[in-house]
Amino acid sequence: MKKILIIEDDNLVSFTLKAQLETKGFEIYQVFNGSVAIRKVINVNPDVILLDIALPDKNGYDICKELRQFYQGGIIFLTAADSVEAEVTSFGLGADDFVNKSAPFEILYQRIKRLGVRPKKVDVNQPLIIEDIEFRPNSADCFYQGKALGLTQEEFELFYFIATKHGQVVSRQMILQVLKGAEYNGVDRSIDIKIARIRRKLKQSGLPSEIIQSIRSKGYQLIYPAQ
Repeated sequence: MKKILIIEDDNLVSFTLKAQLETKGFEIYQVFNGSVAIRKVINVNPDVILLDIALPDKNGYDICKELRQFYQGGIIFLTAADSVEAEVTSFGLGADDFVNKSAPFEILYQRIKRLGVRPKKVDVNQPLIIEDIEFRPNSADCFYQGKALGLTQEEFELFYFIATKHGQVVSRQMILQVLKGAEYNGVDRSIDIKIARIRRKLKQSGLPSEIIQSIRSKGYQLIYPAQ
């Protein structure tokens, strides 16, 4: 099935949409606050995101901006903010469409279809492939020459996010914001510990651990094939 993620804090709105979209053949996932939204996107890899603006912890504008650093799927702002300014801001941040919550459901459904997303009976897995390394979001693991690395959920999310920025330096600040909705305080070593574990599993699988490079005072960078 095609997957839709609803990022909406109003339970009534979210569950009503879920029921309506499921009758159309979509697989629906839900998030009710902004701080966990990015992590959910990495876990689910949805085809379309329905995104509210006014959310607890982090607003829809910030979420959209962060998503467009790595997510290429459809983003539709679904909001009660009925203003030209809100609509212009949404498109400026990379949204594909803007639908008011008061609009009939059929309007939203047609907008989803206009993005080229139609429900299918067969689930389509769209992995990220870099040379002979394959990231499979539906399996929450990374494969090298067909063999799973055996990553934990958090290790996969971290490695996958760095891989989406292949060749670019990804800062600890960005990683913590995207995966945990937190600010980097300059002393948190949790990311470094996870990177060390990923490197061990890379080496055990026959990959050089140095394909994840530490860039002093900046962050991490995936270089593959290793140079």
